[in-house]
Amino acid sequence: GPEGVPLSPEIEEQFGVRFTGLHLLARHGLVDLRYRVIDAGKAKNFGHYTETAPLVSAEDSGEVIEVTIMGLHNHRVEPGRMYYVLYRNTDNAIQSERPVTIAIGDLKLEHAVAW
Repeated sequence: GPEGVPLSPEIEEQFGVRFTGLHLLARHGLVDLRYRVIDAGKAKNFGHYTETAPLVSAEDSGEVIEVTIMGLHNHRVEPGRMYYVLYRNTDNAIQSERPVTIAIGDLKLEHAVAW
């Protein structure tokens, strides 16, 4: 997409969410992964539990960053609404304009780009 995140029909089908952006915040100390809910029924467990929290990793180093407590917030899931998950960008693992993989379970969305 225009925000640097490719579409994943598999993730949309299984989890009911579409990733819309990956942004570096707080002088790159945090990574903000944004998503829109497409199917509220499928998305209701998404991101609430560690098992369904998306894993974000740098493709060039393989380093995985940790979700923050703030990232796993319980919320009412509404279709069309935007949500976000926050990560600690440990050791600057995720770098601007470098390829990133977002994984949920065994599904992977590769070559996303953080801005």
